[in-house]
Amino acid sequence: MPRALSYTPSWLTRPSAGYDLFASVQKASSLAATNGTKVPTNGQRDEEGYRGPRRTIAYRGTEVYVVVDNQIRWSDLSMLKENWEGLHRNGSKPTEGNQNTATTYKVLEAYTSQPIRQLSVSPNGQFLAIASSHTVQVAILPSSSKFDEQSGASIKVQLHTLGPTTHVLKESSLASILWHPCGSLGSCLVTVTTEGGVRLWELNKCDRSTFDEPTFAIDLRKLKSAQSQEDNVSPHRIGARRGFSADMIDVEIASACFGGTGSREESPWSTMTLWAVTTEGDVYALCPLLPRKWQPTHTQIACLTATANTRRISSQDLSISAENDLALEDEQWTWLSAIDAQVPYLSIRDDDFTTQDAIYDRPDNPGPIPRLQGPFQLVAERSEDFLEVSDIHVIASKVDAEELMLGEDDDSEQDMLDDTDGLSSAVVCLLTIDGRLHLLLDLEGVEGQWLPAIAPKATEYESRNLELLRLEVLETLSAGAIVDEEWPTFSRDPFSRYAFFATHSQGVFYFSLEPWVNRLEDEMQSATTNRAQIRLRAIYDSVMTLRERILRFDQQGQSPGANACVVLQDSDLGYFLLTSTDDNTHPHAVILDLPRSVTIKAEPISDDPGDPTTDPYNEGPLTELVTRPAYKPPAVFWHDWTLHSAIAKTVAPHRRRIMQEPVRLSNATLDLMATTHRLISEKTPPLHFAVADLISRCQYMMEDMAEQLKQIRVAAARAEGLQHGGGDDTVEGNNANERLESRLERARMRDVNLKERMGRLKRQMTKLEARPLNDRERDFATELRHLVQATGSQLGENDVVDGSGHSNEEMAPWWQRYEEVRHIKEGLVKAAKDFKANKDENQEGGDIEEYGFPSRMRRRKVEHVMGLLERESALVDAVTARLDRLGVGISG
Repeated sequence: MPRALSYTPSWLTRPSAGYDLFASVQKASSLAATNGTKVPTNGQRDEEGYRGPRRTIAYRGTEVYVVVDNQIRWSDLSMLKENWEGLHRNGSKPTEGNQNTATTYKVLEAYTSQPIRQLSVSPNGQFLAIASSHTVQVAILPSSSKFDEQSGASIKVQLHTLGPTTHVLKESSLASILWHPCGSLGSCLVTVTTEGGVRLWELNKCDRSTFDEPTFAIDLRKLKSAQSQEDNVSPHRIGARRGFSADMIDVEIASACFGGTGSREESPWSTMTLWAVTTEGDVYALCPLLPRKWQPTHTQIACLTATANTRRISSQDLSISAENDLALEDEQWTWLSAIDAQVPYLSIRDDDFTTQDAIYDRPDNPGPIPRLQGPFQLVAERSEDFLEVSDIHVIASKVDAEELMLGEDDDSEQDMLDDTDGLSSAVVCLLTIDGRLHLLLDLEGVEGQWLPAIAPKATEYESRNLELLRLEVLETLSAGAIVDEEWPTFSRDPFSRYAFFATHSQGVFYFSLEPWVNRLEDEMQSATTNRAQIRLRAIYDSVMTLRERILRFDQQGQSPGANACVVLQDSDLGYFLLTSTDDNTHPHAVILDLPRSVTIKAEPISDDPGDPTTDPYNEGPLTELVTRPAYKPPAVFWHDWTLHSAIAKTVAPHRRRIMQEPVRLSNATLDLMATTHRLISEKTPPLHFAVADLISRCQYMMEDMAEQLKQIRVAAARAEGLQHGGGDDTVEGNNANERLESRLERARMRDVNLKERMGRLKRQMTKLEARPLNDRERDFATELRHLVQATGSQLGENDVVDGSGHSNEEMAPWWQRYEEVRHIKEGLVKAAKDFKANKDENQEGGDIEEYGFPSRMRRRKVEHVMGLLERESALVDAVTARLDRLGVGISG
């Protein structure tokens, strides 16, 4: 779990240049004229009651794009930090007067009539998607050097409206704007509307027509009931008449995301799977969703081919296979065969002339339209009646390294993939309006499925029951802290796939699934199925996701909305988290410590006084570093507001002369005093709250200072005692040398006790022979079981024969049974000799004696009995010899 090293740095607080990046240009006169409310600038018309994502901070490297007053501002965080440190090195004190706005930030000349709600930079850094509640615009970004070369306060960029007749105010609002992980050179934009419209835009900055119409568009509501590729699943066009459908009521998309980021350790289907969730919590998956030109990852096609080959071979070995599974395997095999038959187009990136990217065409067979998979059923012990979901985040399953490298000689890449930790199943995270995080596990996995070319019969295709196993539900908001415009959002972590951030009006939370992911994967991949259900139940009950509040917002005097945080990692900035509140006018940042591998170690509770866990001398650190956010004065302290100018704008012109005359007892003077009191009463409550908060913080600071001084005195006393080797100390009055010697002696005694216990355990284990049986010993145990059955004893179903040949039930010892067999043998031999002696007395002609059958037949029977006795004797002798070799004694 990352630890907060420091909060909002000084170069982002007032009066630094970094604070001006987020500061509004509204003047105090505007605040006074509107009774403290802000007037939207840039021609925007603010929307009352907007409920949707707020992602108005985007970044490209260390460059940030921020929306303030509906203007997009650009700046470089590294440059802001370097300039601030340069001012301090020169000895000059930064003030608001000596800050040059042109060097602080630049305004992009991208004007829109609607309030900007989302910003997103393309993976290649060439495009900036600007989205309002209904419209989308794409700006072509210049290089970083051109931003520095411009001397003015604004910079002109080429701006295109995406779908002039598609995303308009008369159509549905936008739910998400995403960049496709498999887009050609990172230039494929995906827009998802609340009515289920999914559109793919393959942008080309040299071709304006690519911004007018999408290359692929489908309607999830129509696709939900579609039966074949011939059905019309395209979204409704503007002005088109719409009929009623029951699916329109059920499908209202709240958010969407892709199942992967395009890394090499993710499963191949994840990067081309679009996950969507409705406001009521229904989860859908669309796979494969690809543009016409797509760019696979380094291991994606190889993984898909290996998986298809394995499944095809296994289906041929099985005599009975489901018809739907065979049809799906054929479709995937046809789709992959079309990809393998292509010769990819190699494209060179603009920023790197040594890297060549392979670009493939989307296969036309079995069809361009994928099948909508879902809704997934939530499997949980405790079900909730209603979910109001705001955002979705999917963690892709890891790639199967053994299947990928099957038959390969080079193990370098396999070792690299084997070292990656993770689950072989995808994790779906849902965030609700009330701040609850739902962790769901997709055990079956999502694979590519397509609509058939011809509508099948009702009995030919049966949809699978898709399920998501609910693992845990975490709370981040109290019931009384939920506001009307609450819309929590997710943010990715740059270090770990199994860590992410959640932002809402109360702060930023950090979540990590690493404590239980590896344990669950080890159990799922274990070959031992004995009591697996009990172990899985124990893991399921002990799922403990790490949760920590990284940042807390002070909502006094601020709007309830909070922008989704952005997390970046840079050698200069470090592990840096940035967000803002109050319409992007109050920046908040946290510098986090680099994360370490999270492991949970079970420490046994020991009563041994020499054990370090119970050692009273084993003291922890002297002090625990507690990092607190720096105090930021409220805006009411430094907003320019004069009573005289406010009265002059409120009082009628013919009564303003009273302000220059001596005070007289008149109605006009009373009205003027009442107006002044009303104006002051509107401005003083925020000032009262701010002053009260400042006084409380001062009192807390004094208490914290006293606690810090106490800890410093204790640390100084301990350091002095360790330095001089004597004096009074905190533990039983002993000096440091005596304590060290006593601890060393206890450690020696504990080591001796451990060695003795180990020796006793070894001797007991030698006697018990509890080591695992090898193959020869297991074969010998099987042979003993057959021998027990041959000698007439009966074993029950639950009896187990161990390495010594004994069963669980009581039976005669081996030596007694050996003596019985020997007595039986002697009796049979004696009877045979007597029979042979009496045989000679009989006549040799084959006459039938009193026994009733000829002598020749009796001779053959006796020889057969003698042979059986010899075999029994040899078997008993062999068993006795093998028992002697195994160390099992036989006493008479």
